[in-house]
Amino acid sequence: MSSTSPPYACWASADTWRPGFVMLGANVDGIPTPPPRSAVLVGVDGLWGPHEWTVYPQLHSPAFPYLAWIPLRPSNSSAPHDVLTCSVDKSMWQAHPSQSNIHVVNPGVLDKLTVRWDALKEAVRTPFHDIVNNPRGPIQRPMNAYTRAFEAFSRLNSDFGAWRDFVEVFRNLQRCLLEIQAFLDWWKDIQAGHNFQATVRAPTRGAIFEDPLVYASHASWCLRAFLLVKRTTFLLDPAKEVALSSRDLCKTKPMSIQPIRHSLHHWYYPPLVHDVVTELETTARGYAERLDSFQPTNELKRRLEKRENKMRDEGKPFFHYS
Repeated sequence: MSSTSPPYACWASADTWRPGFVMLGANVDGIPTPPPRSAVLVGVDGLWGPHEWTVYPQLHSPAFPYLAWIPLRPSNSSAPHDVLTCSVDKSMWQAHPSQSNIHVVNPGVLDKLTVRWDALKEAVRTPFHDIVNNPRGPIQRPMNAYTRAFEAFSRLNSDFGAWRDFVEVFRNLQRCLLEIQAFLDWWKDIQAGHNFQATVRAPTRGAIFEDPLVYASHASWCLRAFLLVKRTTFLLDPAKEVALSSRDLCKTKPMSIQPIRHSLHHWYYPPLVHDVVTELETTARGYAERLDSFQPTNELKRRLEKRENKMRDEGKPFFHYS
């Protein structure tokens, strides 16, 4: 047991994460419980309850280090709302001017998203180009988030018959843009290198590490960081021990039962995976195969076939967004 440990603000027994382990936390005041092993359901707020990967820390991936930079919604209710982290409510859509049974997005909300999306598209040009020409080990650009944002933004400009579809599209557009924003924040910090100046940073999603050095480096960036290590690795301060905190940042009441038929492209829905701790985030972001099959509604099937026929007539390849 070493008496020299990396910096931490608190620690907790992590037997429910991994027997015989503890978890240290930097730039935090609590250690989260692991996600439940149950299937993922979409909550009434459009988030995935205790499984929501844009809110709760996930295992660190060397290919996607920037995910630790995902910004969280400020805990202060009086802070200005950010369109990327705000709640979804029915003031965000309005009845179609000529068809009472369908709705469209509120123009004010669409304007805010348009400004943010246009700014992000412009900002990623340089780092995307640099990573292609100067590879940084296994790091991958958030290309799936980029292409999915185009799809979600286009879909948001259409009309909606069901509130659930609107919530799913809006939340997934937010997820894509949050990932891109995190990539840009990460890029800015690593470009600063040794000149990085630690400041009070807005809360981030953070990540769970198993390498003390990688954990310590992220902690020095003022990110939320968690270290999962064997209980006997370090001599820890008993005054800093805390109980694991519950995952209550998202509403867990399901919006409806898990759909058997999909009214949107497959990636809008939580994936079925073997292990929600190690596979959910990667699969949800499109970098691993999901176990559930794509079962489009008849309406979506007709829409996809119409689009496919049009693109075939124009001599363009068609890709299913499954």
